[in-house]
Amino acid sequence: MSQSVDDPLLDHNYDGIQEFDNPLPGWWKMLFWGTIVFCIPYTYWYHFGPGLSIQEKFEADMKANTIVLNLSDDAETILALRDDPEKLALVSSKFASLCAACHQPSGAGLPNLGPNLTDKHWKNVQKLTDITRVLRDGVPGTAMVSMASTLNKDERILMAAYVASLSKNYVEGQPPEGEEILVWPVEKTADTPQEE
Repeated sequence: MSQSVDDPLLDHNYDGIQEFDNPLPGWWKMLFWGTIVFCIPYTYWYHFGPGLSIQEKFEADMKANTIVLNLSDDAETILALRDDPEKLALVSSKFASLCAACHQPSGAGLPNLGPNLTDKHWKNVQKLTDITRVLRDGVPGTAMVSMASTLNKDERILMAAYVASLSKNYVEGQPPEGEEILVWPVEKTADTPQEE
């Protein structure tokens, strides 16, 4: 075996095994020193400067994705939002990520998980504002958990309008469950004049 000048055999002898002096490639050394040089401004920026930590970045992203419209939790607002595609689009992705696992993206429901939201039958809802209550409190003993920590008040109201809008287009799915409500009534208040 011939020995190269650039690759000399070292004097080390471990159990009869000798090693060549095989230096690391130059590009590898440059990367190594580059990471050391890079960590200096990186450490300053994220630990002592204006750079956001992972937690601060997460909180900023959550704030950017939070909907705040100062909505009223009443039937009139939910009915108005139900017919506003622009506002419903704000929560359509939240419905897909939070509700579709039990109700399907179409709202048709799944056996033993979620009822069909596209028919006119409702299990835990008597009036329109009950949808926001179900979203806030959940339904004990079912797969419907509270969304209070996941959706803020405005998002729950928008989600209630989104769920109410699903009954406009029936999708074949779970059989009807609960009481039939043909048209969402506007809840009467003391200020609302009664029809004769």
